[in-house]
Formats: sequence, C-alpha cells, structure tokens
Amino acid sequence: MNKPISCILVVEDDRAVRDLLVAFLKSGGYDNVVTAGNAEEAYFYIFKDRGLHIHLVLLDLVLPNASGLALIRRVRASKFAARRKLPIIVLTGRTDTGTYQAAARRGVQGYLMKPISPGLLLETTQKVLMAAGSPMQGSLRAKMADQASAEVPEPFVESAESVN
Repeated sequence: MNKPISCILVVEDDRAVRDLLVAFLKSGGYDNVVTAGNAEEAYFYIFKDRGLHIHLVLLDLVLPNASGLALIRRVRASKFAARRKLPIIVLTGRTDTGTYQAAARRGVQGYLMKPISPGLLLETTQKVLMAAGSPMQGSLRAKMADQASAEVPEPFVESAESVN
C-alpha cells in the first residue's frame, strides 16, 4: 500500500478564487494542494480518500450544497481523533460577529476575511501548520531559506491581486 500524499485542501465554490488560492499556496512552497468546490467533495477528501493525508483545510463558509459550518461540525464529530483535530482556516466575506463566533465555537484555527492577501494567507497557513506540528510547514521554511541563501535574493512583495 502506498503512503498517502500529504496535502492542503482548499474548499471554495468559486473556481477563480479557488485557483487563485492554489496559486498563492504554491508560490509559498506548498505544492500538494487539492481542491473541492462543495462540502460533499471536501467530505470525500477528508474521510474517504485513503490516498490523501489532509494536514489543513482552507474552507469557505458559503458553499452550494452545505455550509462550511456544517462541514466543520462533521469533522469535529469524527470518531477519529486525528480528524477531529484537523486544522481548519475559515475564508469568508461575512463580517458579522455571529459567524465568527460560530466558527470559533467549532474550534477553527484561523479566520481570514475576503479579500485575502497572499502574504496573510501564507503567514496564517504557516502558523497553523507549525502549531499542529505538521511536516508540511517545512516546505515554506525551506523555500525561504533557499531564497535567503541566493546571491541576489528575490524580495517578497505582496501582489495587488487579492481574493474576493
């Protein structure tokens, strides 16, 4: 049996936003990213796909077939401790405090408001992965070390592009 692939799961129903999030993650050294356009696809990747080991979920709260909060509830109710503790960063355009409080009660590790800057996404992703002790957090540090040791380092400049 092959070892599962370690990856980040991006759950976002808007394809353009999903693709932009993946591009941001890949620019930060996170090469293994899978995507889902709705909660059912995400559920499959988290609970059924034995070829993947999800280390982090970036989750939009407004999805077509179920809310992101409902997906969080299913994950936190898992009979497997590793899934119950799966790090989740919420991505949302909703500004009400009730949504924030509902996500916090479900134990999310991050809450990012759209539009999301690439720098903030990568910083939050790295912090959450490090706090979880994930081996994936090393990919960004390795890339940063490679850039620091280059003769002419390429400066990190936040793009004017943002995720809506």
